Amino acid sequence: MNLKIVPVVQLKCLQLILLLTLIFGLILSFDDSSSIAAQTDISSNQLQVVQPPVTGLVTTLSDEVEELPADLIRWSTYWQMCWEAYPDAKEYELQTVLVEGKSPKLKRQSDRCFRLQAASNENQKSQGLLNRELILLMHKIQLGYRVRAVLDNNRVSEWSSVMAVGATTATESNGTQISVTP
Repeated sequence: MNLKIVPVVQLKCLQLILLLTLIFGLILSFDDSSSIAAQTDISSNQLQVVQPPVTGLVTTLSDEVEELPADLIRWSTYWQMCWEAYPDAKEYELQTVLVEGKSPKLKRQSDRCFRLQAASNENQKSQGLLNRELILLMHKIQLGYRVRAVLDNNRVSEWSSVMAVGATTATESNGTQISVTP
């Protein structure tokens, strides 16, 4: 097999997977209970939900690149979501939202920012951040997070809007922040 064709074949396979994922997501989005856009709540009877929701959500991407021997690089793209402080919040809860629906498990934290690795790869340095945009696009279609404030006396705020992993609301001049480690 011609080795020059291999990257093209890999890219076409990834594009096909992305297309099939998009079609699957669109099919599921017709059922409101399984759509990312659906805002139904996993509610607990003893929690009192108060208004307003958490606001001021800002999402960013940052890249970290490590140079390796043999002219290789190992890179990671991190997605971060931050929000404005909520009055009297003791903590915050994050909920994973998938194309299939919302996770019943909530992540609780005191910080007002949430960060996760959204894409990574190891490849030739000359290839740059190979397939980064494609990987991020797949996450944008499939994965999101929303946040609410946890208050005292079994009260919580309404959920924020869902933010898609990989999407950004604020960017540097080229769209990302890059950190290179020799």
